[in-house]
Amino acid sequence: MKAAARWLLTNLPLALLAMLLAVLTWVTAAEEADPINTDRFLQVIPVEMNGLAEGMVIVGEVDAWTQVTIRAPESVWDGLSADDFSASIDLTGLGVGTYHVPINVTISEERSPSELVLIEPQTVAVELQRRTARTVPVNVQVKGEPALAYSAQTTVVTPTAVTISGPGTYVSRVVETSVETSVQDAETDVEEVLALQPLDADGQVVPYVKVTPAVAHVRVPIEIKEDFRTLTVKPVREGLIAYGYTITGFSVYPESVTVSGAPEIIAALPGFIETQPISVEGAQDDVVAHPPFNVPTDVALLPGQQVTVTYHVEAIQSSLTIEITPTLQNLASGFTATVSPETVEVFLSGPLPQLEAMQASDVRVVVELFELEADTYQIVPQVVVPDGVTNHSILPSVVQVEIAVAPTATPTPTLTSRASDVVTPTPNPTED
Repeated sequence: MKAAARWLLTNLPLALLAMLLAVLTWVTAAEEADPINTDRFLQVIPVEMNGLAEGMVIVGEVDAWTQVTIRAPESVWDGLSADDFSASIDLTGLGVGTYHVPINVTISEERSPSELVLIEPQTVAVELQRRTARTVPVNVQVKGEPALAYSAQTTVVTPTAVTISGPGTYVSRVVETSVETSVQDAETDVEEVLALQPLDADGQVVPYVKVTPAVAHVRVPIEIKEDFRTLTVKPVREGLIAYGYTITGFSVYPESVTVSGAPEIIAALPGFIETQPISVEGAQDDVVAHPPFNVPTDVALLPGQQVTVTYHVEAIQSSLTIEITPTLQNLASGFTATVSPETVEVFLSGPLPQLEAMQASDVRVVVELFELEADTYQIVPQVVVPDGVTNHSILPSVVQVEIAVAPTATPTPTLTSRASDVVTPTPNPTED
Protein backbone atom coordinates (compact mmCIF):
# COMPACT_ATOMS: atom_id res chain seq x y z
CA MET A 1 0.00 0.00 0.00
CA LYS A 2 2.78 2.39 0.92
CA ALA A 3 4.57 1.58 -2.32
CA ALA A 4 1.46 2.35 -4.36
CA ALA A 5 0.95 5.65 -2.57
CA ARG A 6 4.60 6.51 -3.05
CA TRP A 7 4.25 5.71 -6.81
CA LEU A 8 1.14 7.84 -7.14
CA LEU A 9 2.75 10.81 -5.43
CA THR A 10 5.83 10.43 -7.59
CA ASN A 11 3.89 10.24 -10.92
CA LEU A 12 0.98 12.64 -10.15
CA PRO A 13 2.64 15.71 -11.74
CA LEU A 14 3.32 13.73 -14.88
CA ALA A 15 -0.32 12.54 -15.02
CA LEU A 16 -1.65 16.07 -14.59
CA LEU A 17 0.75 17.33 -17.27
CA ALA A 18 -0.41 14.62 -19.65
CA MET A 19 -4.06 15.50 -19.00
CA LEU A 20 -3.38 19.20 -19.61
CA LEU A 21 -1.59 18.41 -22.84
CA ALA A 22 -4.56 16.31 -23.97
CA VAL A 23 -7.00 19.12 -23.24
CA LEU A 24 -4.82 21.64 -25.07
CA THR A 25 -4.56 19.28 -28.01
CA TRP A 26 -8.37 18.87 -28.11
CA VAL A 27 -8.97 22.66 -27.89
CA THR A 28 -6.44 23.32 -30.62
CA ALA A 29 -8.05 20.76 -32.89
CA ALA A 30 -11.53 22.15 -32.19
CA GLU A 31 -10.41 25.72 -32.99
CA GLU A 32 -8.84 24.59 -36.22
CA ALA A 33 -12.11 22.95 -37.27
CA ASP A 34 -14.35 25.87 -36.07
CA PRO A 35 -12.15 28.94 -35.46
CA ILE A 36 -13.29 31.53 -32.91
CA ASN A 37 -13.72 35.11 -34.19
CA THR A 38 -14.01 38.34 -32.19
CA ASP A 39 -15.72 41.15 -34.15
CA ARG A 40 -18.48 43.79 -34.09
CA PHE A 41 -21.95 42.65 -35.07
CA LEU A 42 -22.89 45.17 -37.79
CA GLN A 43 -26.68 45.29 -37.27
CA VAL A 44 -28.05 47.75 -34.70
CA ILE A 45 -30.08 46.34 -31.79
CA PRO A 46 -33.12 48.33 -30.56
CA VAL A 47 -33.29 49.05 -26.83
CA GLU A 48 -36.52 48.49 -24.87
CA MET A 49 -37.61 50.66 -21.91
CA ASN A 50 -38.76 48.63 -18.90
CA GLY A 51 -39.95 49.48 -15.39
CA LEU A 52 -41.35 53.00 -15.93
CA ALA A 53 -43.22 53.96 -12.75
CA GLU A 54 -46.94 54.75 -12.70
CA GLY A 55 -47.61 58.43 -13.38
CA MET A 56 -44.18 59.01 -14.93
CA VAL A 57 -43.47 59.80 -18.58
CA ILE A 58 -40.37 59.79 -20.75
CA VAL A 59 -39.76 63.22 -22.27
CA GLY A 60 -39.63 63.06 -26.06
CA GLU A 61 -39.23 60.09 -28.35
CA VAL A 62 -36.23 58.00 -27.30
CA ASP A 63 -34.92 56.12 -30.33
CA ALA A 64 -32.42 54.02 -28.38
CA TRP A 65 -30.17 51.43 -30.01
CA THR A 66 -26.80 49.79 -29.47
CA GLN A 67 -24.19 47.65 -31.20
CA VAL A 68 -22.17 44.83 -29.73
CA THR A 69 -18.83 43.10 -30.16
CA ILE A 70 -18.88 39.36 -29.48
CA ARG A 71 -16.53 36.42 -29.42
CA ALA A 72 -17.98 33.26 -30.96
CA PRO A 73 -17.10 30.31 -33.21
CA GLU A 74 -17.38 30.87 -36.92
CA SER A 75 -20.34 28.46 -37.10
CA VAL A 76 -22.27 30.72 -34.70
CA TRP A 77 -21.36 33.89 -36.61
CA ASP A 78 -22.77 32.45 -39.84
CA GLY A 79 -26.32 32.29 -38.43
CA LEU A 80 -26.44 35.46 -36.32
CA SER A 81 -29.21 38.07 -36.74
CA ALA A 82 -30.50 41.03 -34.70
CA ASP A 83 -33.30 38.80 -33.36
CA ASP A 84 -30.67 36.78 -31.46
CA PHE A 85 -29.99 39.77 -29.19
CA SER A 86 -32.16 41.44 -26.54
CA ALA A 87 -31.29 44.95 -25.32
CA SER A 88 -33.10 46.86 -22.58
CA ILE A 89 -32.79 49.46 -19.85
CA ASP A 90 -34.41 49.26 -16.41
CA LEU A 91 -36.20 52.41 -15.18
CA THR A 92 -37.52 50.82 -12.00
CA GLY A 93 -37.54 53.22 -9.05
CA LEU A 94 -36.41 56.28 -11.05
CA GLY A 95 -38.18 59.57 -10.31
CA VAL A 96 -38.14 62.99 -11.94
CA GLY A 97 -34.76 63.79 -13.50
CA THR A 98 -32.31 63.01 -16.30
CA TYR A 99 -30.45 59.70 -16.19
CA HIS A 100 -27.83 57.77 -18.13
CA VAL A 101 -29.21 54.26 -17.75
CA PRO A 102 -26.92 51.29 -18.56
CA ILE A 103 -27.93 49.00 -21.41
CA ASN A 104 -28.28 45.31 -20.68
CA VAL A 105 -27.70 42.95 -23.63
CA THR A 106 -28.30 39.20 -23.69
CA ILE A 107 -27.63 36.64 -26.43
CA SER A 108 -30.03 33.82 -27.28
CA GLU A 109 -29.02 30.45 -25.80
CA GLU A 110 -29.44 28.99 -29.28
CA ARG A 111 -26.32 30.93 -30.29
CA SER A 112 -24.12 29.35 -27.62
CA PRO A 113 -21.21 29.31 -27.22
CA SER A 114 -20.76 33.07 -27.61
CA GLU A 115 -19.37 35.78 -25.36
CA LEU A 116 -20.32 39.46 -25.16
CA VAL A 117 -17.13 41.54 -25.37
CA LEU A 118 -18.30 45.18 -25.77
CA ILE A 119 -21.53 47.27 -25.87
CA GLU A 120 -21.53 50.62 -27.74
CA PRO A 121 -23.05 52.84 -26.49
CA GLN A 122 -23.28 51.44 -23.00
CA THR A 123 -25.95 53.83 -21.67
CA VAL A 124 -29.11 55.68 -22.81
CA ALA A 125 -29.89 59.25 -21.72
CA VAL A 126 -33.47 59.46 -20.46
CA GLU A 127 -35.39 62.43 -19.02
CA LEU A 128 -38.31 61.51 -16.74
CA GLN A 129 -41.13 63.76 -15.58
CA ARG A 130 -44.50 63.34 -13.95
CA ARG A 131 -47.45 63.10 -16.36
CA THR A 132 -49.95 65.95 -16.03
CA ALA A 133 -52.95 67.18 -18.03
CA ARG A 134 -54.91 70.39 -18.41
CA THR A 135 -57.62 71.91 -20.61
CA VAL A 136 -56.89 74.81 -22.97
CA PRO A 137 -59.06 76.69 -25.51
CA VAL A 138 -59.03 76.29 -29.29
CA ASN A 139 -58.21 79.45 -31.19
CA VAL A 140 -58.92 79.87 -34.94
CA GLN A 141 -56.93 82.38 -36.98
CA VAL A 142 -58.82 83.47 -40.11
CA LYS A 143 -56.59 84.81 -42.88
CA GLY A 144 -57.49 86.73 -46.07
CA GLU A 145 -60.62 88.49 -47.30
CA PRO A 146 -63.69 87.03 -49.03
CA ALA A 147 -64.55 87.93 -52.62
CA LEU A 148 -65.94 91.38 -53.35
CA ALA A 149 -69.55 91.68 -52.17
CA TYR A 150 -69.05 88.97 -49.53
CA SER A 151 -68.22 89.09 -45.83
CA ALA A 152 -67.02 86.49 -43.30
CA GLN A 153 -69.30 85.80 -40.36
CA THR A 154 -68.50 84.47 -36.88
CA THR A 155 -66.31 81.38 -37.00
CA VAL A 156 -67.72 78.14 -35.62
CA VAL A 157 -65.21 75.62 -34.21
CA THR A 158 -65.73 72.16 -32.69
CA PRO A 159 -64.47 71.43 -30.07
CA THR A 160 -63.91 74.76 -28.35
CA ALA A 161 -61.43 73.27 -25.83
CA VAL A 162 -59.06 70.29 -25.77
CA THR A 163 -56.91 68.35 -23.28
CA ILE A 164 -53.12 68.71 -23.18
CA SER A 165 -51.20 65.84 -21.54
CA GLY A 166 -47.55 64.88 -21.15
CA PRO A 167 -44.47 65.96 -19.17
CA GLY A 168 -45.49 68.47 -16.50
CA THR A 169 -43.05 71.27 -17.35
CA TYR A 170 -44.11 71.17 -21.00
CA VAL A 171 -47.85 70.91 -20.33
CA SER A 172 -47.65 73.98 -18.08
CA ARG A 173 -46.25 76.05 -20.95
CA VAL A 174 -49.27 75.48 -23.23
CA VAL A 175 -51.79 78.37 -23.12
CA GLU A 176 -53.91 77.45 -26.17
CA THR A 177 -54.19 75.30 -29.26
CA SER A 178 -54.43 77.01 -32.62
CA VAL A 179 -55.46 76.37 -36.22
CA GLU A 180 -55.29 78.64 -39.24
CA THR A 181 -57.75 78.85 -42.15
CA SER A 182 -58.09 81.14 -45.17
CA VAL A 183 -61.19 82.81 -46.62
CA GLN A 184 -59.31 84.57 -49.42
CA ASP A 185 -61.71 85.26 -52.35
CA ALA A 186 -64.31 82.90 -50.84
CA GLU A 187 -67.92 83.15 -52.04
CA THR A 188 -69.25 80.18 -50.05
CA ASP A 189 -68.75 78.84 -46.54
CA VAL A 190 -65.24 77.64 -45.75
CA GLU A 191 -65.17 74.27 -43.93
CA GLU A 192 -62.06 72.34 -42.94
CA VAL A 193 -60.81 69.71 -40.49
CA LEU A 194 -57.46 70.95 -39.18
CA ALA A 195 -54.70 69.58 -36.90
CA LEU A 196 -54.34 71.53 -33.66
CA GLN A 197 -50.99 73.05 -32.62
CA PRO A 198 -50.17 73.50 -28.89
CA LEU A 199 -48.75 77.04 -28.40
CA ASP A 200 -47.04 78.85 -25.53
CA ALA A 201 -47.52 82.50 -24.55
CA ASP A 202 -45.11 83.59 -27.30
CA GLY A 203 -46.99 81.67 -30.01
CA GLN A 204 -44.30 78.96 -30.25
CA VAL A 205 -45.18 75.28 -30.65
CA VAL A 206 -44.64 73.32 -27.41
CA PRO A 207 -43.04 69.87 -27.99
CA TYR A 208 -43.53 66.51 -26.24
CA VAL A 209 -47.22 67.00 -25.41
CA LYS A 210 -50.35 65.21 -26.68
CA VAL A 211 -53.48 67.06 -27.85
CA THR A 212 -56.83 65.26 -27.38
CA PRO A 213 -58.70 65.44 -29.71
CA ALA A 214 -55.93 66.18 -32.19
CA VAL A 215 -58.11 67.94 -34.81
CA ALA A 216 -60.89 70.53 -34.92
CA HIS A 217 -63.75 71.11 -37.38
CA VAL A 218 -63.76 74.75 -38.49
CA ARG A 219 -66.52 76.53 -40.43
CA VAL A 220 -66.44 80.17 -41.50
CA PRO A 221 -69.85 81.26 -42.86
CA ILE A 222 -69.60 83.51 -45.95
CA GLU A 223 -72.58 85.75 -46.74
CA ILE A 224 -73.27 88.28 -49.48
CA LYS A 225 -73.58 91.90 -48.35
CA GLU A 226 -77.05 93.47 -48.28
CA ASP A 227 -76.39 95.84 -51.20
CA PHE A 228 -75.27 92.95 -53.42
CA ARG A 229 -77.15 90.01 -54.87
CA THR A 230 -76.30 86.93 -56.91
CA LEU A 231 -78.58 86.29 -59.92
CA THR A 232 -78.87 83.20 -62.10
CA VAL A 233 -77.95 83.75 -65.76
CA LYS A 234 -80.84 83.17 -68.22
CA PRO A 235 -79.64 82.97 -71.86
CA VAL A 236 -81.90 84.44 -74.57
CA ARG A 237 -81.74 82.67 -77.97
CA GLU A 238 -82.94 83.88 -81.37
CA GLY A 239 -82.97 82.43 -84.92
CA LEU A 240 -83.40 78.90 -86.31
CA ILE A 241 -80.66 76.36 -86.71
CA ALA A 242 -80.12 74.64 -90.07
CA TYR A 243 -82.67 72.12 -91.40
CA GLY A 244 -81.96 68.59 -90.22
CA TYR A 245 -80.20 69.72 -87.03
CA THR A 246 -81.34 70.00 -83.42
CA ILE A 247 -80.18 71.61 -80.17
CA THR A 248 -79.37 68.78 -77.76
CA GLY A 249 -78.64 71.02 -74.77
CA PHE A 250 -76.83 74.10 -73.55
CA SER A 251 -74.43 75.13 -70.79
CA VAL A 252 -73.78 78.40 -68.97
CA TYR A 253 -70.55 79.23 -67.13
CA PRO A 254 -70.60 80.70 -64.62
CA GLU A 255 -74.22 79.99 -63.81
CA SER A 256 -74.67 83.22 -61.86
CA VAL A 257 -73.35 86.79 -61.64
CA THR A 258 -73.35 89.43 -58.90
CA VAL A 259 -75.06 92.83 -59.14
CA SER A 260 -75.12 95.78 -56.75
CA GLY A 261 -77.56 98.55 -55.93
CA ALA A 262 -79.77 99.97 -53.23
CA PRO A 263 -80.93 97.17 -50.88
CA GLU A 264 -84.63 97.74 -51.64
CA ILE A 265 -84.02 97.62 -55.41
CA ILE A 266 -81.79 94.55 -55.14
CA ALA A 267 -84.38 92.75 -53.02
CA ALA A 268 -87.13 93.41 -55.62
CA LEU A 269 -85.23 91.80 -58.49
CA PRO A 270 -86.26 88.35 -59.80
CA GLY A 271 -83.78 85.59 -59.18
CA PHE A 272 -82.30 85.80 -62.70
CA ILE A 273 -80.73 88.17 -65.21
CA GLU A 274 -81.16 87.77 -68.98
CA THR A 275 -78.47 87.97 -71.62
CA GLN A 276 -78.86 89.92 -74.83
CA PRO A 277 -80.06 87.68 -77.72
CA ILE A 278 -77.69 85.00 -78.96
CA SER A 279 -78.16 84.11 -82.65
CA VAL A 280 -78.16 80.45 -83.68
CA GLU A 281 -79.39 81.16 -87.23
CA GLY A 282 -78.34 78.42 -89.69
CA ALA A 283 -76.08 76.69 -87.11
CA GLN A 284 -74.80 73.21 -88.01
CA ASP A 285 -72.35 72.97 -85.09
CA ASP A 286 -72.04 74.14 -81.47
CA VAL A 287 -72.63 77.86 -80.93
CA VAL A 288 -70.38 79.46 -78.28
CA ALA A 289 -71.07 83.06 -77.24
CA HIS A 290 -70.05 85.61 -74.58
CA PRO A 291 -73.18 87.76 -74.53
CA PRO A 292 -73.61 91.01 -72.58
CA PHE A 293 -76.45 91.31 -70.05
CA ASN A 294 -79.71 93.24 -69.95
CA VAL A 295 -78.92 95.01 -66.69
CA PRO A 296 -82.01 96.43 -64.89
CA THR A 297 -82.27 100.15 -64.16
CA ASP A 298 -80.45 101.38 -61.02
CA VAL A 299 -78.52 98.12 -60.83
CA ALA A 300 -74.83 97.68 -61.61
CA LEU A 301 -73.07 94.52 -62.73
CA LEU A 302 -69.84 93.94 -60.84
CA PRO A 303 -66.89 94.52 -63.21
CA GLY A 304 -64.91 91.64 -64.71
CA GLN A 305 -67.83 89.21 -64.93
CA GLN A 306 -68.25 87.41 -68.23
CA VAL A 307 -70.44 84.44 -69.04
CA THR A 308 -69.91 81.74 -71.66
CA VAL A 309 -73.06 80.25 -73.21
CA THR A 310 -72.78 77.12 -75.36
CA TYR A 311 -75.62 75.65 -77.43
CA HIS A 312 -74.87 72.06 -78.43
CA VAL A 313 -76.03 71.47 -82.03
CA GLU A 314 -76.12 68.05 -83.67
CA ALA A 315 -77.55 66.61 -86.86
CA ILE A 316 -80.84 64.75 -86.48
CA GLN A 317 -80.23 61.02 -86.81
CA SER A 318 -82.38 59.15 -89.35
CA SER A 319 -82.44 55.88 -91.30
CA LEU A 320 -82.54 54.91 -94.97
CA THR A 321 -82.97 51.71 -97.03
CA ILE A 322 -81.22 51.49 -100.43
CA GLU A 323 -81.45 48.72 -103.05
CA ILE A 324 -78.00 47.99 -104.48
CA THR A 325 -76.68 45.70 -107.23
CA PRO A 326 -73.62 43.88 -105.83
CA THR A 327 -70.23 44.45 -107.48
CA LEU A 328 -68.28 41.25 -108.28
CA GLN A 329 -64.63 41.88 -107.51
CA ASN A 330 -61.41 40.06 -108.54
CA LEU A 331 -63.04 37.36 -110.74
CA ALA A 332 -60.25 35.28 -112.32
CA SER A 333 -59.71 35.45 -116.09
CA GLY A 334 -61.53 32.79 -118.06
CA PHE A 335 -64.52 32.57 -115.72
CA THR A 336 -68.00 34.02 -115.60
CA ALA A 337 -70.05 34.65 -112.47
CA THR A 338 -73.68 35.25 -111.66
CA VAL A 339 -75.02 36.43 -108.28
CA SER A 340 -78.38 35.59 -106.75
CA PRO A 341 -80.33 37.64 -105.85
CA GLU A 342 -79.33 40.31 -108.33
CA THR A 343 -79.96 43.11 -105.80
CA VAL A 344 -79.74 43.45 -102.00
CA GLU A 345 -81.24 45.91 -99.51
CA VAL A 346 -78.88 47.92 -97.31
CA PHE A 347 -80.21 49.47 -94.07
CA LEU A 348 -78.32 52.67 -93.14
CA SER A 349 -78.44 55.30 -90.39
CA GLY A 350 -76.79 58.69 -90.00
CA PRO A 351 -77.35 62.45 -90.06
CA LEU A 352 -80.62 63.34 -91.79
CA PRO A 353 -79.06 65.97 -94.16
CA GLN A 354 -76.42 63.47 -95.31
CA LEU A 355 -78.94 60.64 -95.86
CA GLU A 356 -81.30 62.89 -97.84
CA ALA A 357 -78.47 63.92 -100.17
CA MET A 358 -77.20 60.36 -100.63
CA GLN A 359 -77.32 58.60 -104.03
CA ALA A 360 -77.33 54.85 -104.65
CA SER A 361 -73.88 55.23 -106.21
CA ASP A 362 -72.51 56.45 -102.82
CA VAL A 363 -72.94 52.94 -101.39
CA ARG A 364 -71.16 49.82 -102.68
CA VAL A 365 -71.89 46.16 -101.96
CA VAL A 366 -68.78 44.17 -102.84
CA VAL A 367 -68.63 40.40 -103.38
CA GLU A 368 -65.00 39.25 -103.22
CA LEU A 369 -64.14 36.39 -105.68
CA PHE A 370 -60.35 36.33 -105.37
CA GLU A 371 -58.83 32.90 -106.23
CA LEU A 372 -62.24 31.24 -106.52
CA GLU A 373 -62.66 28.57 -109.23
CA ALA A 374 -65.72 27.15 -110.98
CA ASP A 375 -68.27 26.19 -108.32
CA THR A 376 -71.24 27.54 -106.36
CA TYR A 377 -70.46 29.66 -103.27
CA GLN A 378 -72.34 31.30 -100.38
CA ILE A 379 -70.59 34.64 -99.77
CA VAL A 380 -71.14 37.44 -97.21
CA PRO A 381 -71.03 40.77 -99.08
CA GLN A 382 -69.06 43.72 -97.75
CA VAL A 383 -70.84 47.10 -97.56
CA VAL A 384 -68.86 50.32 -98.16
CA VAL A 385 -70.57 53.54 -96.97
CA PRO A 386 -69.48 57.21 -96.74
CA ASP A 387 -67.96 58.61 -93.53
CA GLY A 388 -70.61 59.52 -90.96
CA VAL A 389 -73.04 56.85 -92.18
CA THR A 390 -73.50 53.52 -90.39
CA ASN A 391 -74.45 50.24 -92.08
CA HIS A 392 -76.77 48.37 -89.74
CA SER A 393 -77.63 45.33 -91.84
CA ILE A 394 -77.91 43.90 -95.35
CA LEU A 395 -80.74 41.70 -96.66
CA PRO A 396 -80.02 38.98 -97.51
CA SER A 397 -76.86 38.76 -95.44
CA VAL A 398 -75.46 35.99 -97.72
CA VAL A 399 -75.64 35.81 -101.53
CA GLN A 400 -75.10 32.85 -103.86
CA VAL A 401 -72.45 33.15 -106.56
CA GLU A 402 -72.10 30.63 -109.42
CA ILE A 403 -68.72 30.66 -111.15
CA ALA A 404 -68.36 28.85 -114.47
CA VAL A 405 -65.71 28.50 -117.14
CA ALA A 406 -66.30 31.03 -119.90
CA PRO A 407 -67.35 29.34 -123.22
CA THR A 408 -64.76 29.17 -126.04
CA ALA A 409 -65.62 31.46 -129.00
CA THR A 410 -66.54 29.65 -132.41
CA PRO A 411 -64.65 31.14 -135.47
CA THR A 412 -66.83 32.65 -138.28
CA PRO A 413 -66.29 30.89 -141.78
CA THR A 414 -64.76 32.97 -144.67
CA LEU A 415 -66.24 32.78 -148.33
CA THR A 416 -63.78 32.20 -151.31
CA SER A 417 -64.41 32.42 -155.15
CA ARG A 418 -63.34 29.79 -157.81
CA ALA A 419 -63.24 30.17 -161.65
CA SER A 420 -65.71 27.32 -162.14
CA ASP A 421 -68.15 29.15 -159.92
CA VAL A 422 -68.19 32.24 -162.17
CA VAL A 423 -71.26 32.35 -164.41
CA THR A 424 -71.03 34.39 -167.61
CA PRO A 425 -74.37 35.70 -168.73
CA THR A 426 -75.53 34.66 -172.30
CA PRO A 427 -76.52 37.59 -174.45
CA ASN A 428 -79.95 37.61 -175.96
CA PRO A 429 -80.06 36.77 -179.77
CA THR A 430 -80.52 39.76 -182.02
CA GLU A 431 -83.80 39.80 -183.75
CA ASP A 432 -83.71 40.59 -187.35
